[in-house]
Amino acid sequence: MTRKLITLCGLALLLAAATGCQKLQARDNLSKGIKAFKEQKYERAAELFSNASKLDPDLTNADLYLATAYAQQAQFLDPGISTDDSKKFAMNAIETFEKVLQKDPKNASAVAGLAGLYQGLKNFDKSREYYKKQTEMEPTNAVPYYAIASTDWIVIRDKTHPLTDEEKAQAAEEGLQYVDKALERNPQYQEAMTYKNLLLREKAALTKDPAQQKALIEEANVWFQKALDQLKANSEKKAAPTTP
Repeated sequence: MTRKLITLCGLALLLAAATGCQKLQARDNLSKGIKAFKEQKYERAAELFSNASKLDPDLTNADLYLATAYAQQAQFLDPGISTDDSKKFAMNAIETFEKVLQKDPKNASAVAGLAGLYQGLKNFDKSREYYKKQTEMEPTNAVPYYAIASTDWIVIRDKTHPLTDEEKAQAAEEGLQYVDKALERNPQYQEAMTYKNLLLREKAALTKDPAQQKALIEEANVWFQKALDQLKANSEKKAAPTTP
């Protein structure tokens, strides 16, 4: 009985040691993957992140980096046109981000990643769905609010899936609501100012009342100038020497 107990204890220790070793190997692969990722060696990075995830399934960061590496390969191979290869990488990224959410349903990084991928695949309904989820998870973050507004503008301008004037008006109205929310959270958000200008012009183009159309264009001009001023301020701040 004692010998059996000793054997079981020995096996348990060996198993614990092996598990610990695997976890160390997983973190080593993760570290090497991050280095490869920063060097834009995305294929090698994806291989290392995949190894890390297999060695330690609880290492969520490995899956996040793996999904991001897949997404980067999709963009790198074809930044403007959907090809079979870029779609394959995009779908691998989506599957991996969803795997993260199965383990951690409140992972905002995975939600943001899915929103961006669906936007790239022109699945705008899915894209907005995930950006809206991100606003619920990160209510003080201006970025997802801006992203919904910019997606609405893309939807209006997309020639491959033309909308009716009523649908365009609804998208413009939603976009303006969300861009205002982005600016409430970050009043210096230059990209949001730019899209407020663009969405106001879309709304003006759909307006039949000449007086209202004129007022919308004048408001758009104000935001266009604000965006230019903010861009200049950002450039000057970036160029300013830092104090030692």
